[in-house]
Amino acid sequence: MDEQKTLHLGLVTGDPFRAESLEQILQELGWQLTACVNLPEPERRLRRQPLDLILVDLDLPSAIAQLGELVRLFPHIPVLALATPQRLIELQDALQAGATGFVAFPIEVGHFQTTVLRTVQARSLQASPQAGAAARPRGARMIAVTGLKGGVGRSTLAVNLAVALRQQTDQDVILVEAHHHLGDLSLMLNVVPRHTLASLAKEENIDLDVIEGHLQPHRSGVRLLAAPPDLSQLVSLPVESWRLILQYLRELAAYVVVDTGAVADDVLSEVLTLADEILIVTGPDLASLRNALVLHNALESEANVQGRPHIVLNRAGVRGGLTEAASSAQLGERIGAEIPDDPALATFALNRGMPFVLSHPRSLLSRSVVRLAVTLAGKGAVKQASARARRRAGLPFFGRRRAVEAT
Repeated sequence: MDEQKTLHLGLVTGDPFRAESLEQILQELGWQLTACVNLPEPERRLRRQPLDLILVDLDLPSAIAQLGELVRLFPHIPVLALATPQRLIELQDALQAGATGFVAFPIEVGHFQTTVLRTVQARSLQASPQAGAAARPRGARMIAVTGLKGGVGRSTLAVNLAVALRQQTDQDVILVEAHHHLGDLSLMLNVVPRHTLASLAKEENIDLDVIEGHLQPHRSGVRLLAAPPDLSQLVSLPVESWRLILQYLRELAAYVVVDTGAVADDVLSEVLTLADEILIVTGPDLASLRNALVLHNALESEANVQGRPHIVLNRAGVRGGLTEAASSAQLGERIGAEIPDDPALATFALNRGMPFVLSHPRSLLSRSVVRLAVTLAGKGAVKQASARARRRAGLPFFGRRRAVEAT
């Protein structure tokens, strides 16, 4: 979005002071405001001007109902909630009513400007004729590694799967932490990222160059978009920003492996909506299997989800755990892949900061992840990578052979 564009915002509030305060801030930014103060039908006034964004004050007596009505009446205009500290508890209701995000009052100008620009930019990209094509560029595959129970090995699988895809296909692979919790992947890869989601949240305009600049390279060839490692750096990006980020990541690599959180929130919903393949990771215990079944059934019934869900049974063969056949019977679904139980190797790899597909490529654990990577990539992609590797290795080999024959 052009930073010089004059934005026009709408405000629905019952407080004249807040309207005046916001108008002064917008004047400093060179933006315009249409304020609806104590109007019974604010939509009438809002329709008179072409708006870029609408703010709804949560201190209004019927703020949530008003917000939901504006979302319905103005489907192409993002709506943000304006919340005082006393109204933070209502933010979840506002998001469920259709709000794109929120800004806090009293307003901190820098954060307010960044939030508005990012929200308007994301909606502009979504509404453009090229948005659909940009969302799924040819050759870009998004693989979501998910599960609604913590401790099932979701992040460990995501890291090793990303490295295995890079090894087997010889194509660009990006690994991303798509959640608002502390990051684990930088620890698993033994890297200290210069940039994380925390620094990305401060960007006024998120574009392809900004996203690429936030990717941390790993010696395997995989690039990482990491969540922050410190509690003080935790951020909450609006779903519109996540949509924009994931769309751009598709343009930067052949494979995007997404490590999700264990919380069913808007970020997880967005990832699962955009993913081509969805790996539901479960352990061989009833609690994990129940959660996996709940998520699988929800995905099967959701019209917006186009990706194929696969059940991945982690720690298969652990003593006391259900067998593959028993797990499949509990789910009523076929197990797509089994990852054998090897806690010693998994712990060793985590403590060293080296994925086990690199440190122990011949182990049963590594071979099972490689098989999964080959299945997801397709044998054709793996054969092409092998052919390229043979061509690269062939020239020096034949050169050495001719040198030996000449002696």
